[in-house]
Amino acid sequence: MLEDPKTMEIPDDDVVLYHVGRIGSHFVVMVVCPRMGIEPAATALANMHRSFPNIKHVLVVGIAGGMPCYGPDLQEQIVLGDVVVGVPQHGRGGVTHYEFGAWEGQKELTVKEYTLHPSATLLTAVNNLRSMYMQVVGSKIPQYLEELRRGLNERSRQAYEDPGAEYDHLFEDSYLHTDRGRFCQGLCDATRAKLRKSRGKRAERKIVRSSAKRNELYARYNIICLEIEVAGVMSDYQGLVIRGVCDYADSHQNKKWQGYAAATAAAYAKELLLLLPAGGGSSTESSLPDEKNGTRGDGWYVGRDQFHNSGGGFMNFNMGAGYQTNNNTAGNQYNAPFYGHPSAIPQWPKY
Repeated sequence: MLEDPKTMEIPDDDVVLYHVGRIGSHFVVMVVCPRMGIEPAATALANMHRSFPNIKHVLVVGIAGGMPCYGPDLQEQIVLGDVVVGVPQHGRGGVTHYEFGAWEGQKELTVKEYTLHPSATLLTAVNNLRSMYMQVVGSKIPQYLEELRRGLNERSRQAYEDPGAEYDHLFEDSYLHTDRGRFCQGLCDATRAKLRKSRGKRAERKIVRSSAKRNELYARYNIICLEIEVAGVMSDYQGLVIRGVCDYADSHQNKKWQGYAAATAAAYAKELLLLLPAGGGSSTESSLPDEKNGTRGDGWYVGRDQFHNSGGGFMNFNMGAGYQTNNNTAGNQYNAPFYGHPSAIPQWPKY
């Protein structure tokens, strides 16, 4: 997603590996979290702000579980690969925080309200992008996804392809996955999947693997997207949350969609950044060191039908600085960036 990409290490007390480059007129720094969870995300962002003190905007980008249906009479539908954006509405900040641990079956969960306040500049860009999606202009997400794939070898490219509707199954709430070590394909009874129409709050910290609890969170808190890292980022820094939906937060966890969901979230973040005005700061200055929770229903959802005219999928997103590894279950992890915008970093050489 970056132009003029470069990898750099910061010496001494910052052990994080940074990826820097440009998106349009913005200089961008991304950081990779060593593992999932609130504490690693908080530490990575704090280190990045110390090493890059002029960061202006924070985007937390990654994957999450989604509420399959929401809105009046649950008529609105979310499918895998869709994107959810956590924005404040109706006096609420877009995120509800829940306590740590894998929430399965009928166990109780402690929940508290958590408020985010993205900058007016970010919210304006989100609204402008929403208007574009509703018009003939459409989205450039499919274009950015194709550009991403072209730069990868065949094996890596497959991880970021749309798996297709045949691998998107929403099973009956009472039908549980029986073997955590196996995918649903060849194990779960496809006749127990719900019939859905053809192909958008976020919550935090605890991995939800129970359709009953997922539904309860929506009923009580209007949550449409669940993940486990943003509280660590947003407790000290205000930004925008962007998440790609990779599963339905039930027992049928679906790693097959993680790469594509991460890619669509990153593509949305890129499209959003290209709408932001360039930050201040002289191009001759440098902020570089030498040689160195779930989204609420009042959040915003982007569906596949809103950019079908240009091809591609749908994503959820958060904003944060750096590059974040997201994974709701054990196994392979896919990277999606926290995008930070340092307002004064010298331009790196082009390819």
